[in-house]
Amino acid sequence: GWLPWAHVEAPSAISILLSGILLKMGAYGLIRAVVMLPEAAQAMQPVLVFIALFGMIYGGLLAWRQTDLKAMVAYSSVSHMGVVMLGIATLNYTGLTGAVFQMTAHGLVAGAMFLLVGLLYERTNTRNILDYSSLVLVMPRFALFMTITLFAAMGLPGTVGFVAEIHVAIGGFQQWGYLMVFLGLSILISSAYAIRTAGMLFTGPVKPQMRQIEDLRIPELLAASLLVAGILIFGLWPAPLIELSTATITQMNDIISQRIQ
Repeated sequence: GWLPWAHVEAPSAISILLSGILLKMGAYGLIRAVVMLPEAAQAMQPVLVFIALFGMIYGGLLAWRQTDLKAMVAYSSVSHMGVVMLGIATLNYTGLTGAVFQMTAHGLVAGAMFLLVGLLYERTNTRNILDYSSLVLVMPRFALFMTITLFAAMGLPGTVGFVAEIHVAIGGFQQWGYLMVFLGLSILISSAYAIRTAGMLFTGPVKPQMRQIEDLRIPELLAASLLVAGILIFGLWPAPLIELSTATITQMNDIISQRIQ
């Protein structure tokens, strides 16, 4: 509940750090707690999966209805961290792999979105999505990077979010079967708010007050390119990133399996 307000009030740089790094500390701590107390995690599994699915759908619905761009990204973070929670709650190797990968994916996607929204706000002094239209004609470079990032937020194949969500979906299906239809529903909701945002930002007539907005400058392009490159590279070639955590996740999964059998 406090997260969207913190993002809205904070400068863009703080929002990037909060979403890209600090949110993952809670997920990391939860993973460690599950490994230390696997019997308790198994007993709490129905509660954990309910919180995860509820957070994913609730966060997505609220993101869908926001007019403040920063609030939209913040509520989408709530939804994406629900995917992490769901992966952890599976208590199996595939789900844990998806949770860890989603932590990295969300850091890249949310970091890029907060960066781009912050750069847009610096130029226009408004975050209200209703104030914009047809920015693709005025800021084509911004439009390209924002569109790729929104596609990643909805989990489009070829982006880093898809790899994480497919791992969580497989791990969840192994554990709960067709309950994963709610994960599919949350992905559809993510697609709805991503398409809505892209449509309102980049279509329609150019408003008079938006005709002279400067497009992304070279330093800004470099910063955004690093994040977007990570989104695409790890989406198309995720193996190196997955292999970084394979040994640790295998060890944790073995501990959990031994204790809850």
